[in-house]
Amino acid sequence: MDIKLFDSELKVMSVLWREGDATAKHISDVLKEETGWTKYTVMSFLKRMEEKGAVHYEDGGRAKR
Repeated sequence: MDIKLFDSELKVMSVLWREGDATAKHISDVLKEETGWTKYTVMSFLKRMEEKGAVHYEDGGRAKR
């Protein structure tokens, strides 16, 4: 199955690929200087990415590839 991700979602995935499982806060901290995104923006991306089957977002706040 092919999963199509937008450039913004690929930025989030790049953090997960590089660092492994991470919280939305950690991902936003890593990308903040480059993008200016807040934790809530990253959480929105993660929700969309989970709907696409690209990641699994746990209730405890951790995203998994």
